Amino acid sequence: MWTATAFLGGHPALDFLNTAGGSSKDRGVERLTDFGVAAGWAHAAGVIDDAEHHDLLTVSATDPAEAVEAVTELRGQREALHAFLLAGIDGTDCSVAVRERVTADITAGYRTARLSHRLHDDPAWVVTEGQAGLRLIAIRLALAGGALLAGGQRDQIRVCGRCSWMFLDPSPTRRRRWCSMAICGNRAKVQRHQQRGPSQVEPAGRSGEP
Repeated sequence: MWTATAFLGGHPALDFLNTAGGSSKDRGVERLTDFGVAAGWAHAAGVIDDAEHHDLLTVSATDPAEAVEAVTELRGQREALHAFLLAGIDGTDCSVAVRERVTADITAGYRTARLSHRLHDDPAWVVTEGQAGLRLIAIRLALAGGALLAGGQRDQIRVCGRCSWMFLDPSPTRRRRWCSMAICGNRAKVQRHQQRGPSQVEPAGRSGEP
């Protein structure tokens, strides 16, 4: 279900944000439709391992109400971080509620996690299923988001010119425009052709734009 096109962000926190949204700026398309699907995404993304994936599915099956609450909270965490980053990219102020939600999620993550006893371990902050239960995915993603915001890569965060997906652009020029040239870049090209009409020719060089 989760192919390479679901992991275009270049960072786990951004791939998480990209589990919502479709071919436009609208965020109405929801891919984390239930806890099982969310766990499947987290497994494919490397956020949880095989054993944790199995255990989380088992626990969620025995307590479906808690599973619904966990995935609902996960979606809220995602949308708050997306709104916070989008405001930064656009140079606008996000709401106090959004900033406080992002702060609370990251703070809760560090409060739950423990620093690894080895200096060079990755990740440095460790949280286990026993500590977090069904919130394991949310807490690990909160830690990933905190690391992204605290690190040098935050200046590389961009949003697609056509949809709401975000990605890292480490290039010197920072000219990448699309989450994927094959997806949104191609859609934009088709739209330009339609707007100009069949008699007009695409200018040379446009096919290689970032």
